[in-house]
Amino acid sequence: MPESNEESFVHKPEKPKLLEILNIPEVRVSSAFFIRIKDFEGRHALLVNKNRAKKGIIVLTPIGGAIEATPAGIEGLKKLLDIDGSAFEKDKDLRFKMNGKRANEYRSWFLSGKQRESEPSREVIEELVNEAGLLDEEELKGLQCNKAGYATELAKTTRTGQEGQMTLRLLEVFDAKLQPETLKKLIELSREPNSLIRFVTEEEIRHGKTDDGTDIGTVAQSLLDIQETIPEFE
Repeated sequence: MPESNEESFVHKPEKPKLLEILNIPEVRVSSAFFIRIKDFEGRHALLVNKNRAKKGIIVLTPIGGAIEATPAGIEGLKKLLDIDGSAFEKDKDLRFKMNGKRANEYRSWFLSGKQRESEPSREVIEELVNEAGLLDEEELKGLQCNKAGYATELAKTTRTGQEGQMTLRLLEVFDAKLQPETLKKLIELSREPNSLIRFVTEEEIRHGKTDDGTDIGTVAQSLLDIQETIPEFE
């Protein structure tokens, strides 16, 4: 699972801002798949963030989670970024700490798509079946995931155990197509009290809150601000 403007709800595409990373002595990197699932009205599915919920805070964030590298990929990154195993937070997850001056080297490795997961089916099943318990794995048969593009964010994380650390997020965003019956089930579940899934409009995402006042994490804007690639960091 992943980690507000009130002026205008009409979004005008802007040239992506270059993130200033290279002079940060230590930056936490979090690389994740985000999955866009839309209902029949074009609203985006978001989940209650489980890490924040453990603290009694309800925040909606995108469906998705950490991308895993292959064992060879982990070893290659250690050499490429001059880090050791202690820099990684968990097993094969692409969440680790590095010197900011290495950001463009990691960017190139990440964009190559080699020695890491390249599609998010595992994460969709993990989120919707194993963790949220919203679906059975059988209901995700025929799942189609098509890459939409990339997004980035530089912000302090609220993730348990890593709170306050400056985090560079590299996000690969996919559009997921579900069977109509499966999508209908998710929509019905979203209407239940205290549901773990909600469908929200683009305006609500940019506003940072749903119409009923539930917070939406700023990272959810990554579902809207898609880029064809990730610009070089400064």
